Amino acid sequence: MKKIAVITLCLLFMQGVSAQKFVVPKVPGDIEKSEYAQYTQDAMNCIDWLKTHSPSDSKRKEVSTFALWWLAGTPDVHMVLNTEVVKFEDANLLLLFLGGWAQYAIQNKDDDQVEGCYAGVETALNYYEQYKKQLPKDKGAEKLLKMKNKGTLKEYLTKSMQ
Repeated sequence: MKKIAVITLCLLFMQGVSAQKFVVPKVPGDIEKSEYAQYTQDAMNCIDWLKTHSPSDSKRKEVSTFALWWLAGTPDVHMVLNTEVVKFEDANLLLLFLGGWAQYAIQNKDDDQVEGCYAGVETALNYYEQYKKQLPKDKGAEKLLKMKNKGTLKEYLTKSMQ
């Protein structure tokens, strides 16, 4: 029994150490649109990191900068930001929304706007629920969260994005 406890503690410790070893990619200088593809995995890693780390983490600004740089420049992800649908007040939630949409588009090689939006909203809402005590109350997130809990979120997004 002690062996299992020791192994479990070691694994948890190693997980914490590996999270600290995350190296934030550097934003390159001016590049061609076609060159963004070589940074896609780095961007996906940054988005994953953002989804799992506290809003107060010291690396958050640096990781966000790289993710936003890639999201703004990549020609491989096409998003339509409907400000009547997505009204996140917190910048962390908006970036996670964009990141969740981008991950959906890259992983599924799919340009479906409703599915992408849904993936982005779910990513942001999951983060909001996890770190609610550390984030300011967000009316936009609260509205969408109520729909998610009622099971009407996807229907709402589908109607709103037509």
